[in-house]
Amino acid sequence: MKKLLVILFFTSFLILLSFSQITVSPLSSEHNVRAGEQFTEVIYIYGGNTTQPVSIELYQLGQDISGNFDYIKADQSNFLYTNWAQFPNSVTVSPGTSTPVEVNFNIPSNAPFGTYNFILMITPQVETGGTIGIIIRYAIRITVHIQGTTITNISVENVDVIPDEEGRPNLQATVVNGSSYDLIVSMEAILRDQNNKMIERFPLKSEYMEKNNISSQRILKGNKVVFSGQPKYLLSAGDYKINLFVNYSNRQRVFTYDLTVPEEGFNFVPPTELALLLDNDEFSFDLYPGAVKTFVVNLQNMSNQNVNVEVGARDFAGLTKDKSILSWLTLRSQPSFTINSQRTSRTIISINVPKEAEDGGYYGQIVFRAYNQDEELLSEKTVNIETLIGDTIYDINLVSTNYEIIENQGIFSVNVKNIGDRYIIPKGTISIIDEKGVSIGVYDLTPSSEEWLIPGQETLLIGEVPLITDENYRYIITLFNQDQRIKTFEGDLK
Repeated sequence: MKKLLVILFFTSFLILLSFSQITVSPLSSEHNVRAGEQFTEVIYIYGGNTTQPVSIELYQLGQDISGNFDYIKADQSNFLYTNWAQFPNSVTVSPGTSTPVEVNFNIPSNAPFGTYNFILMITPQVETGGTIGIIIRYAIRITVHIQGTTITNISVENVDVIPDEEGRPNLQATVVNGSSYDLIVSMEAILRDQNNKMIERFPLKSEYMEKNNISSQRILKGNKVVFSGQPKYLLSAGDYKINLFVNYSNRQRVFTYDLTVPEEGFNFVPPTELALLLDNDEFSFDLYPGAVKTFVVNLQNMSNQNVNVEVGARDFAGLTKDKSILSWLTLRSQPSFTINSQRTSRTIISINVPKEAEDGGYYGQIVFRAYNQDEELLSEKTVNIETLIGDTIYDINLVSTNYEIIENQGIFSVNVKNIGDRYIIPKGTISIIDEKGVSIGVYDLTPSSEEWLIPGQETLLIGEVPLITDENYRYIITLFNQDQRIKTFEGDLK
């Protein structure tokens, strides 16, 4: 039999599994204490279907410049506080029972004020019997805040506007936590022109925040994390002012910088695109038969000339007529109008759902076209609309796969089809399994663009993988809607 061990870490939520694995609670705790105090944290390990020995080890919490956390095995040489926590190195967990594990903390009387993170790595000793198995390791975070005179030192460095992969301006700033305590940090920016007039306000996030869809970031004491954000209206080279609002521990500091953005290296928005900017280019509504929903699309002309705007509607390419909402739409404002230079306007639209509408997803697009005074097309913008009636599902099918070697690089492509009721923005991963049943790596499968894939449509996902000449390899493909897992497929790599 082939054997495959997959090690997973669970650090922020509790997973219940149907096979013989343990679960652990709580996964994190925080304690505010004073130097010289003692306290006990109790961790409960819940047994699976079999008796299992479980090892317990001390790790320390690390953090990289992107805000991501990692775990480093602790000893006296790299973590001076290892002797503060006493706990058993292993326990035996019986099936269907909870086993309490006491972690006794003895804080020295001369302990410095500040935050200390202790990670208990709990690992079941699983016998897979020669088959594919999963080992789940639980990283339990116990945070100890030793109270005393609080000196908060937070600063910002390396503030700059740099081009992203497409050449668009991206504001980047590094937040430094020079405090003795961990800080929960969020950040916003205000972009101003050289006359100090506000252009826009936008959030800055770390890579960790973006990945986990959260609005704040824990920065460990002594660490620094890079935050970045993309302004919509930094549209040309020149001199700007940036106000950075750094929020931390119910406080705020404001940092102001003068920045010069050069022409070289940037791909600024073409001047014609400035003629028509939208505040939102997609809407999704949960409605019911007979419902009426009215919504507003706000428009802005940031160009140096007046423009005439026309409003229309169209179906998605390939959409079946029974899933179109065009006949449901009513324009509540003028179908054509003028937006003066540096001014705004809005369009009001109603969705009138028929009483006989069946469950499912319905789609359409609102199209805005901006013309100059000579009736030349300057810009066209599309707003996607999704209306959901009743129960709807996400579903996807793997239509075909293909592996090729192109210029000494393995290329794996998959053709996928949306067979659900709702639009998806598909992406995937492929795990390649060798003849011994061991994964040689997991690789991304990405689309050419992040456009809506409506029900019934197909698209191609492509990824770079290693060169493979052996015929005994297999794949496990996992498909996602953005970050939501939908389905997994297995097959022979051909």
